[in-house]
Amino acid sequence: MDASDIRQVYRLASRVGSLEGYLYTGKDIEAEYLPGWLGNLEREFNELPSDARRACAEDHHEVLRKVAAYLKKFYGAEDPNAIKAQGMVDVAKGAMDSEGH
Repeated sequence: MDASDIRQVYRLASRVGSLEGYLYTGKDIEAEYLPGWLGNLEREFNELPSDARRACAEDHHEVLRKVAAYLKKFYGAEDPNAIKAQGMVDVAKGAMDSEGH
């Protein structure tokens, strides 16, 4: 990975961590922003070079798993954002599995 890849991973990590922290309290969640936030995270993860994606997949999976759990807790398992987040968890798990984690 070069410096550009590392910056992309850092930006992704900071954004997914921000979302997890935002949802953690369960207070004052502005649900209208969630689809865009999730979509940006999905796009950013998919745009990472494959080696960078595999390198961060385990940690990305763990934080996304928490995001999906919070969304299910607050909005239910059938909520479109909860479903989207769970799909993102599955993609990160697939990237982990391809790396042998």
